[in-house]
Amino acid sequence: MASVNIKRNHNLNKDELKSKIESLKDQIEKDYKVKSSWKDDNTMSISGTGIKKGSLNFDDSSINIDIKLGMLASALKGKIESGINKKLDELLK
Repeated sequence: MASVNIKRNHNLNKDELKSKIESLKDQIEKDYKVKSSWKDDNTMSISGTGIKKGSLNFDDSSINIDIKLGMLASALKGKIESGINKKLDELLK
């Protein structure tokens, strides 16, 4: 089973970052046909076809995305990872 693990530093305040993550959440749900929900103020759970377990969490200085892919989605790991990185680049401008 493949994993996607991405960590990015940021310099945004919590409200600004959470607002930007909401737009990322909508885009990820649309592009990858997944569902996501906030577990608490800083952690989002991600699930869907091809994803065994996923989470996005952030603190004052970083964003962490951890996704465990199912067998079929593992073949698309590179595409999924580059797509998320591209969205993060846009998000953190």
